[in-house]
Amino acid sequence: MTHIRIDYSPVHELITSLYAYTDNKNQMHDLGNKWRKEIEKKLPASFTDKLAEVDLCEIISYLHLVILDSPEKDNIERFLSWFADLGEGQLYEILAPYLGDGLPMGLKAFRELSVEFMTEWYRAYTIPPEIHELLGRSAARMEQLSRELPYIDLIDEATSGIVLDSEDDYHAILLIPTYHIKPLNRMDYVSNQQLIISYAVDDEQLDEDTPTNQLLRMTKGLADEKRLVLLHILADGPVTFTELQQKTGLSKSNLHYHLSLLKTAGLLRMHFKMPNERYKYSARPESFNQLKAFLESYVFGLNKESK
Repeated sequence: MTHIRIDYSPVHELITSLYAYTDNKNQMHDLGNKWRKEIEKKLPASFTDKLAEVDLCEIISYLHLVILDSPEKDNIERFLSWFADLGEGQLYEILAPYLGDGLPMGLKAFRELSVEFMTEWYRAYTIPPEIHELLGRSAARMEQLSRELPYIDLIDEATSGIVLDSEDDYHAILLIPTYHIKPLNRMDYVSNQQLIISYAVDDEQLDEDTPTNQLLRMTKGLADEKRLVLLHILADGPVTFTELQQKTGLSKSNLHYHLSLLKTAGLLRMHFKMPNERYKYSARPESFNQLKAFLESYVFGLNKESK
């Protein structure tokens, strides 16, 4: 039986925000290069250079697992102190179920490098409290839904379209709400069938005169003939990337671009199958009902009497 946990911690978001900063070739992040450049001014060049030499993806999943049951995960400063003082034997006890062949860099180097990066990043960048509050509310909502939905439907709901195969055997799944990589989701598969999914949480609408980012993504996703054709094809069921290429004649880069826009808009599903980690794609019918509701709420739901 698959064991699912929903976990929010400000430390989770600290390392996700660091990952978002390093993922500078990805143009899909909402925060974008302006956000990166502002923080870069506060970081020593030596830190930036060292960060560029390390593949953060190799350690980020293990960091999430260290955070998961830490007694200090609710406070970044206390967590960093606790983590820095953690002995190798204690760290091994925490990570042993997930290590498989072990960490190539070794546990000591993993701890020291992680503490160094997280401490320097925390000095340079403070996550606004409203982001932590937003993520906490999302985690509480997912916790409630986890008691009502099968885990596959829960993940589909949280990620707006990632669908796991019911025949795949996951021992445990960790769902982490995240803000800094929005509107993207991130999946890390660790040994022993442990799947970590960081799912994007969007801003809430604070100004009734301004459309939400989600509404803008959905309308942009539909505002192109090629993407409409893709959705028409995807309505017939899961299709591979290669099959979509054959049906549309689009180049790989062009097709990837259009699928990315549809994906971040929540208009399609990505069907994930172990162990090859290749997706199939299909349309996500309920997103069109959501779009109708979002449009009606924004266009007709304004408090025009107060104007």
